[in-house]
Amino acid sequence: MPAFITLSQTGWLLPIVLGLIAVAALLIWSYRTAWSENPRFRAAAVIKFLAIAVLAICLTEPLWSSQRVRPGANLFLLVTDNSQSLQLTDPDAIATRGEQLQRFLTNDEAPWHVRLEQDFEVRRYQFDAQPKYVADFAGLDFSGDRSEIRSVLQTLGDRLKDRPVAGLFLFTDGVATDELTSVDWSGLPPIYPVPIGETEGHRDLSIADVQTTTTAFEDAPVTMVVELAAAGIPSGPITVQVEDQTGTVVKSEMQTLAGDGKSPVFRFQLRPIQSGVTFYRVRAAIGEGEAAFDQRDQAGEVTLANNDRWVTIDRGTGPYRLLYVSGRPNWELKFLRRAIEDDDQLQMTSIIRIAKKEAKFDFRGRDGESSNPLFRGFDRTNEETERYDQPVLVRLNTVTPDEFRDGFPKTAEELYQFHAVILDDIEAQFFSAEQLSLIERFVSERGGGCLMLGGQESFKQGGFDKTALARLLPAYLTSPPVLPPETGYRLSLTKEGWLQPWARLRSTEADEVRRLREMAGFRVINTVSGLKPGASVIAEVTDARGTQFPAVVEQRYGQGRAAALLIGDFWRWQLEVTEKQREQDDLGKAWRQLLRWLIVDVPDRVELKSVADATSGVSLTRLEARVRDDEFHAQDNAAVTVTVHPPEGPDFTLTAEPWLREPGLYEATLASRPSGPWTAKVEVKDPEGQALGSTTTGWSADLTARELRQVQPDRKFLKQLAESTGGQIVELANLESFVSTLPNKQAPITETTTSPLWHHPAVLLLIIAGLCAEWGLRRRSGLP
Repeated sequence: MPAFITLSQTGWLLPIVLGLIAVAALLIWSYRTAWSENPRFRAAAVIKFLAIAVLAICLTEPLWSSQRVRPGANLFLLVTDNSQSLQLTDPDAIATRGEQLQRFLTNDEAPWHVRLEQDFEVRRYQFDAQPKYVADFAGLDFSGDRSEIRSVLQTLGDRLKDRPVAGLFLFTDGVATDELTSVDWSGLPPIYPVPIGETEGHRDLSIADVQTTTTAFEDAPVTMVVELAAAGIPSGPITVQVEDQTGTVVKSEMQTLAGDGKSPVFRFQLRPIQSGVTFYRVRAAIGEGEAAFDQRDQAGEVTLANNDRWVTIDRGTGPYRLLYVSGRPNWELKFLRRAIEDDDQLQMTSIIRIAKKEAKFDFRGRDGESSNPLFRGFDRTNEETERYDQPVLVRLNTVTPDEFRDGFPKTAEELYQFHAVILDDIEAQFFSAEQLSLIERFVSERGGGCLMLGGQESFKQGGFDKTALARLLPAYLTSPPVLPPETGYRLSLTKEGWLQPWARLRSTEADEVRRLREMAGFRVINTVSGLKPGASVIAEVTDARGTQFPAVVEQRYGQGRAAALLIGDFWRWQLEVTEKQREQDDLGKAWRQLLRWLIVDVPDRVELKSVADATSGVSLTRLEARVRDDEFHAQDNAAVTVTVHPPEGPDFTLTAEPWLREPGLYEATLASRPSGPWTAKVEVKDPEGQALGSTTTGWSADLTARELRQVQPDRKFLKQLAESTGGQIVELANLESFVSTLPNKQAPITETTTSPLWHHPAVLLLIIAGLCAEWGLRRRSGLP
């Protein structure tokens, strides 16, 4: 804080100035003969003048004024981390970080503590998830499973915003478990972080991050990427295992750590046995093989709590319903049904036309007979379905005997129960204009998938170029058909296709290239005149002249996805194969992966997901349930209950409340404690109590692993925090000397202190020293 000098007797200023002028003239006259002979004479005269000037100024009674903190008027906070990271023991240390800190803080007779109590009203807080006021720090147990530094500081700032807070000592290692990006610290008092723990010498292996990706690739639909962080570990083997919930090791991999500081990355491809929510446990150890995990306690790591991580994989519960519509019985249907008959996640209902509708006419048989004489003598209860004025349809795998009795769905309620529609060799005239528009809305609004297969009555040849489906399909339908080449079309993947796991059937590029080279050629292709903006060509075919044609094209359309398989004889793939290829069932695998990709992002009427709410300050988990009606519009008047199954203890039920900012969204919040795998099931009912649907989700809470993800203090964050609030980092060893400077720092409540300079011994010593120095120079130079 600034200091300044004031003069209490300003009436003496004019006499002092006149007197000093006279003294200066007298000194010049006294030294007139020696002034130019020796520089020492001039120095002696100047020193004597300054001494007399200081003595003369004392007549004005100068006062030294300064601002300082008013004792006891301001608050000063001692905020201490009480999380598990302070249970770590630094290299060459006997006690843990927490034990050393607790001894330091509980010594009330320490000079820094006594001085702080003299100048400020000291308040003490300990924190993990929330700040807790304490009378002393004797109760620190360092058992908290999180360090919510941002939330704690903001909570204290809000709680004491109307109180005069001069500053805050933050005793922590700086490893925060809440979100620290884009945080505004400007409203907080000066923060003086005191880093706890050593920054070097630690030996630790930890799981830094785990990312999972779910694909339609049948052999390994889940890809798991595990990134490790190694500190103080020389080059050597490191093993990572993936276990299921029963503790069975499903994947294991060993890599050699290079010792160059780079984070090792492990990739695993998994195929969960069951659908829905599955939990896996990732474990890491220094060493090779299973022995590395048996001897983890002897590896010399600072902690093993960050070597394990729970991972949640949700593949959906299914079954996913597909609606297949075909203009005639064909080979495509045979192989398509065979491909998914053992897949409990895909359920296909088929509508197959076996005869087109013809002009209506009256039958003329015996007297009084007006029906088809072919049915004479048979049960006529189903005769109306065989009238020549309607197409003859066969329905397969319907939910009820009457489902689609009148043909293709005419209402959104009927169609929207499906996840995807497949149109195979069926002309546009089979549908009414309203039904074609319904399919378009099924994709754009409901978010479903639509796949059109090639054939003589598909695309342009089926008259779809002037219908609502022309907007839906990813290609322009204005190209005339082409004659098939004698050698057939050869299939190949495009660059985009190589990037899509569902388009590949082999795990390596070399095997996939060999498979494509050995495939039989196709004979039928529906051509298009161009692709729409945003469409992607996944595969293409090439004739003997090298001309290429799109074979598989897809695009996003509204909320859903549309795809075109332009090959008209896809079934030929299975007929011209070797015995080994037949056993591999490449065609069946291709169908399954294509259909799973088609429905992977299709929403259900009831959806539930978990969201980590890091902004709440206590790492809550927010459960979001989205509810839709039969036409997939948001439904607000529903009763939504969530049953939660924690890792330990009994299940409990929550009521999800409507979220006012989004219709059809219901929320429930809970604290995910303890660590481990969590599951939740939502059940939705309408106002009359009728069940609308249910679904399940899961998540994993790894609070300890996040708390101990870094064993070194995060001094970079602490420095940034201090600079943002006007504070500075204070080392624990320098705390006593720093506390002595606090009364002179800026504070909300200060006072002005004054002291007379002319009473200060230093002023008298300065005058005497000046006169003595002048006398000494004169004597040394030979002057009287």
